[in-house]
Amino acid sequence: MRTLHKFIIGATLSVALPASAFAQRQGAIELGAFGRVTKFADTLKLDTGLGLGGRAGIYAFKNWLLEMELSYADVDVNLPRTGDTSRDTLNKVSHALWAYRLTYNHPLSDRLKLLAGAGYAYDSYGRVRIVAPRGGGPQGLLGLRYVINDRLSARFEGTGTYVLPADDDAKPVARAAAFNLGAQAGLSLSFFTRDPKPRMQYDTVRVSQRDTVYVNRIDTVRIAGPAARPIVIGAINFAFNKSDISNEAKTILDVIAASLVEPTNSSRTITVTGNTDAIGSERYNETLGQARADQAKAYLVSKGVAESRVVARTQGEKDPVAPNTTDNGRATNRRVLVMLTN
Repeated sequence: MRTLHKFIIGATLSVALPASAFAQRQGAIELGAFGRVTKFADTLKLDTGLGLGGRAGIYAFKNWLLEMELSYADVDVNLPRTGDTSRDTLNKVSHALWAYRLTYNHPLSDRLKLLAGAGYAYDSYGRVRIVAPRGGGPQGLLGLRYVINDRLSARFEGTGTYVLPADDDAKPVARAAAFNLGAQAGLSLSFFTRDPKPRMQYDTVRVSQRDTVYVNRIDTVRIAGPAARPIVIGAINFAFNKSDISNEAKTILDVIAASLVEPTNSSRTITVTGNTDAIGSERYNETLGQARADQAKAYLVSKGVAESRVVARTQGEKDPVAPNTTDNGRATNRRVLVMLTN
């Protein structure tokens, strides 16, 4: 019963506790299945075990996955064969492993993430007198996640579990400390709770989903007043984790700069705002957004626009105009907006 209680408590914690966090921001529930290979400590006298498992989890915070796993395997015991079939069948035991951990998903690229996790693992054997009684201890995980599409990803991981020598369930005999290694690979499905919504609305001269090409004369555009929404006169997009100005973006900025240096627009000022997708930490994305804005400002200044007329700032990941759950959405959000301020 105690094992069942621990399983129920772990499942409840992995699903119920973070619910309040997701009421405030976007999150995802993850379900998956995997195959597992376990190399047991030599003291257990067990062959390497092959088994299957499943997992369930929820992102408690951005990139932080609180998850629970259960795997099962039939394992051969290293005992001499007697030739008696009824007795030799006792040389195979079942092994169940429960794991509860917090795993960080560190983005390496659009599709590849480094996984690093730590938590508590608990295992049991089908014949405790032959192997060992139930026990548990800390477990660490290191692996990679490859994102196949917006819902499906593949995970490849290695684990290390240290089973503590002291345990209340260590009956009929005490269990010695052991360190078990594991490798597992499988697929996971993510179910996102909701898409992010734009936090700012724009009056635009011309804005498409992926980019903006300025075509109107900005001297015909007037700001209604200090409380008016900003007017976007241009937008440029960026590659993942980059702040370099592309040739396509330079074409857009060339037209904007040419308009700003005209005598009729010599008093007009602009703000360039850098934005990012939601991959990476908020602090990192704020820095990346500022780098993109600074690059756009520097290019406009190089084309003759006075530096005092351009303010560069960052919104980081805080102002998405498309869902960060799709490749196209993230590409749309990696942008700099050029807005008139007077």
